[in-house]
Amino acid sequence: MTGVEAEPRLLRYLDELYRWNQRINLTSIPRGEAESRHLAEARHLLVHAAPAIGARVADIGAGGGVPGLVMAILRPDLRVTLIESDRRKAGFLLHAAAVCDCPQVTVEPRRAEEVGHDDAHRETYDLVVSRATASAPALCELALPLLRAGGRLLALVADAAADARTAAAAASACGGGAPAVLAPGILSITKVGPTPELYPRRAGMPARRPLTGS
Repeated sequence: MTGVEAEPRLLRYLDELYRWNQRINLTSIPRGEAESRHLAEARHLLVHAAPAIGARVADIGAGGGVPGLVMAILRPDLRVTLIESDRRKAGFLLHAAAVCDCPQVTVEPRRAEEVGHDDAHRETYDLVVSRATASAPALCELALPLLRAGGRLLALVADAAADARTAAAAASACGGGAPAVLAPGILSITKVGPTPELYPRRAGMPARRPLTGS
């Protein structure tokens, strides 16, 4: 899909995001900054991710749909799963995917810890993305079990260099390679081996007791 073809769908998405935001907390970013923040950040991630045609993508903690739903609008060839445990937010995502003509998008209204042990999802994704979902070590434990060998976790973060350092132990424990800074604000970890069956641990544990190696 070209930028011209995607533009009406992106504007429709933003309209729905801010209409629903009056009832449930989907974003704190003002509407006037939405294009320069929500859309620009998702585009930034998509450009550097450069997923292959037909790639399978998961967005952990999809919330209001950034970056996963925006990526799906921009790249309708991608098969995108939006993982969001909050039922109201998941309801918004289902609605927005339909309104934005994204039949290739599915929504999983479950915790990532549960999805990570589901054979339909475990070690099947080419790319996992996230924005402001969890600390880098916790995100490693939630995301890496979903990736096939050679797949990548790309996260939009405030300080990618710092997160790369703190995520090293968790990445190694969960089958990932050395965390790296792919571009400003993007943490990158490639899956290099299988994730032990232990991970992810039960709901809440990755955040409460992150794998820091200490």
